[in-house]
Amino acid sequence: MREDEYRAMYDLEDRLWWYVGMRAITASLLDVELAERLPMHLLDVGCGTGYSLNWLRARYPVERAYGVDLSPHAAALWRLRDLDTVALASADQIPFSANTFDLVTCFDVIYQLDDEGARRAVSEMHRVLKPGGVLYIREPAYEWMRGGHDVAVATRHRYRRNELKRLLESVGFQTRRATYANSLLFWAAVPHRFLSRMKGSGESDVKPASPLMNRLFGGALSIESKLVRRLAFPFGLSVIVVARKAV
Repeated sequence: MREDEYRAMYDLEDRLWWYVGMRAITASLLDVELAERLPMHLLDVGCGTGYSLNWLRARYPVERAYGVDLSPHAAALWRLRDLDTVALASADQIPFSANTFDLVTCFDVIYQLDDEGARRAVSEMHRVLKPGGVLYIREPAYEWMRGGHDVAVATRHRYRRNELKRLLESVGFQTRRATYANSLLFWAAVPHRFLSRMKGSGESDVKPASPLMNRLFGGALSIESKLVRRLAFPFGLSVIVVARKAV
């Protein structure tokens, strides 16, 4: 992923509607799944600038929280977040012992890997989880939804829900929840993605939004965060699977 993408993420993660709304959805799903697993040891795979790692540590009583990311551009921003439990490492070669973590998170990471790399990465996540440990993974959905943003962030593959489930289950995970997300805004995003692809654009979608857009789009994701506790969305811009390692 380009260096400017990491800087844009760093500048906007605390307030852009997409980040705020997707964190609300993450919390809605994890609050239920983690009710009986505290305090925890946490690993964020592909931790990027480290914002999500700090957010998870603040939201949940985490005893130890670690992050790994392969990008030196991300690593250059870690000191700005006062992170000292992060390391430069690949998702498919995680530098921790087996059965170490209660929770592993992976926010939009394996979509940048080829099929074999993705399988190795989820195998590594399974290895480092304790028996009964929880994996929360989110990836972009649908190959046909490629657009300019995928060029900017070096997308290799966008996932269908059943495809991501099968990948995880093939290495031993047991699926707990599987849903699409960013569903209420899906039909508004389709023409934007198609148009950017027709133009040959490589422009990122991570950019400042007006206060009105932040309220409207953020409000849609806030609604989804409440609904997703009770139902699985049949389509959306992202796909989320919550899984466990067998006891």
